[in-house]
Amino acid sequence: MHIIDKEKSSLKDTSYDSDNGKYMVDSQLQVCSFDEVKNWYIKNKIPFVHPVPKSNDALFFGENESSFIEFKNGKIDNEVNFGLNKKIYDSLLILFDLGYVDANGNAVNSLSYSRANMNYILVYNEEIYSNAGPTRQTVEGFNRQEERQKESIHRNKLYKTIRNLANQEFIKFGLDQFKNYVFKNVYTYTVEEFEKNFINKQAGNQ
Repeated sequence: MHIIDKEKSSLKDTSYDSDNGKYMVDSQLQVCSFDEVKNWYIKNKIPFVHPVPKSNDALFFGENESSFIEFKNGKIDNEVNFGLNKKIYDSLLILFDLGYVDANGNAVNSLSYSRANMNYILVYNEEIYSNAGPTRQTVEGFNRQEERQKESIHRNKLYKTIRNLANQEFIKFGLDQFKNYVFKNVYTYTVEEFEKNFINKQAGNQ
């Protein structure tokens, strides 16, 4: 059995915040515990590496799309925000090196694959975010997204296009830079948004 399929866990367990002894979600949806995959990879592939790579919390393979999921229950400051980027790069490099094949027979081994088939989801604590305020990366990301909206509206004056752009949720923490480059889509969700837009949809698909 491939290590991706072997290291199964509930979404609830992968959302555990060890610093505060809390779970961010209560879902029993089965996912791959990518932290455990990383630990296996270090032990079996790169035992002398230093510093050790970082990893996202969970990896979910659906019928048509897959998602890396990262849970952040604590404060996300500029340093933690930067660390999210490293987790993304390290996780992808590990995943691509594992020789995994998805349910449709596609080799999961390149940015071409992740850009066409994978999403990234960050689940954050809304209350802590509101109290701490946006990080530098969030502000920079919002500015980029605003400029892209203006350019899109300028290119296409159709009412439907303008309405759709206005209703788009901005991606926080500067993670917009990974959309259409590394991942198909990127989402930054509060717990409530994650339950509505991911957990409930997956439950409906089962």
